[in-house]
Amino acid sequence: MHKTLHLVGIIGFSTFLLAGSGCRNDSSYSAGGYGPNSTPPNAPPNTVLMANAAFSPITLTVSKNTIVTWTNNDGIVHTSTSDSGVWDTGDIPPGGSKTTTFTTTGTFRFHCTYHASMMSGTVVVQ
Repeated sequence: MHKTLHLVGIIGFSTFLLAGSGCRNDSSYSAGGYGPNSTPPNAPPNTVLMANAAFSPITLTVSKNTIVTWTNNDGIVHTSTSDSGVWDTGDIPPGGSKTTTFTTTGTFRFHCTYHASMMSGTVVVQ
């Protein structure tokens, strides 16, 4: 009986930790726990973060001739690859960054080559 109570205590404590750690299981979740179209407050301007197999923000709006930085804060390799072939960063290792300069206006959809079914977004250039 003592082992059973101890196990129940561990499971209950683990559930408490997970519930309080920002873990979510819904479609509004994005990298770092921010909304899908917001950037974490300490992210540099014109930066798209990769974390938890998600882009954040999912939609980034910039001016023409802006350099966008793709930063991989995840533990696995990701890419930023244009759906229409305009750019491909190639592999961005964990902790790495690459940049893309947007010289024309338009709406550009992108994805991660390795995780396209769950990692996609849009850059709007005005």
